[in-house]
Amino acid sequence: MVGAQSLHGPRLGLSLATQSVGGLFQNTNNLLPGVVLGYGAEFPLHPQFIIMPELLWLTKGAIVRNQAQLTKSRSTLHYFELPVMVKIGTDAKPGGIFLTVGPSIGYFVSGRYKTWYNGEVTQDSKYDLQGSDNRFQFSGGVGMGTDMERVSFEFRAQTSFTPFSSTLQTQNIVYQLTFAWRFPPKGTKSGSTPGPVD
Repeated sequence: MVGAQSLHGPRLGLSLATQSVGGLFQNTNNLLPGVVLGYGAEFPLHPQFIIMPELLWLTKGAIVRNQAQLTKSRSTLHYFELPVMVKIGTDAKPGGIFLTVGPSIGYFVSGRYKTWYNGEVTQDSKYDLQGSDNRFQFSGGVGMGTDMERVSFEFRAQTSFTPFSSTLQTQNIVYQLTFAWRFPPKGTKSGSTPGPVD
């Protein structure tokens, strides 16, 4: 319906992941750095109201340190993530601030668990995907950013609604800072705005 007016392009960014039982911003220690890679599109229903589906490669997990016991552990979980965000612009023209909110579904594709004692590795193993309770995970995200005619920047915080496993009742939380290229549809001249965009 609005495909001829859509913008699309790759997403690239950095992330910090953690695990918590209290939700967003409840545990900002021991953050696990990662990358965000993917592709997204923007389908405007109104100049300031846009549906924004994406397909992302996302790193979840956490780092846990215990200085008193000289131990450290790191869980690295890789997901294919499919968020469908609603983008609400404060200005109908490029250059304004926008807000995003929406659900996301992730699929666990690989992971590794590593532990250290006094600086030496004591365990390094891959997660057994066959033994995973549920490789799908439902999440929700909120974000804020700014965009120009062909590029966009966004900070987004995401928390899972379903726990990683039945034994580990923790939520995966990811903070993302992403940069997006926004290619116009074919036939649009450079410098022009294709239909209603934010």
